[in-house]
Amino acid sequence: MRILILGLVYILVLLAQLTFANLLSVYSIKPDFVLIFVVYISFRFGRLWGGIGGFAAGIIEDSFITVLFGLNALCKTFVGFLVSVLPWHITGRATPDAALLLFLATLVHDFLFNLIYSLGSDTGLIFIFFRFALPGALYTLLFGSIFYAIFPGFLKLRYEHG
Repeated sequence: MRILILGLVYILVLLAQLTFANLLSVYSIKPDFVLIFVVYISFRFGRLWGGIGGFAAGIIEDSFITVLFGLNALCKTFVGFLVSVLPWHITGRATPDAALLLFLATLVHDFLFNLIYSLGSDTGLIFIFFRFALPGALYTLLFGSIFYAIFPGFLKLRYEHG
């Protein structure tokens, strides 16, 4: 039953990513709703679900996007695994830790994605970081924070169990 519910939520998230994210694009920087969902799965259900959820979400997203097939799957799998492995009890309060978690996860994802995508070009690491990774992480954090404000239990269960 859990997989069915998560699958239905993912379909809604993917539809939002494919429609609303393009409308919200600022200088080709879009919020990554799918990554917010992957971070949620990873943080709530652990390493295995985070990796599997990241791969599944990424490979499905790759089938709709005309970039290197499998690149989203690779990056989202890595982030899904990373989020669940690292200790995220930084401040001891759920809200700042959730924001920091989402920001760093998006920063890693966007940097890794754009680094691999730009292999073979003259694009430098600093340019990738300041042109794509940092703005994308801040923009995704904005929408993740709005989602967190609407659903305050988002990313909170780990504190209750861990």
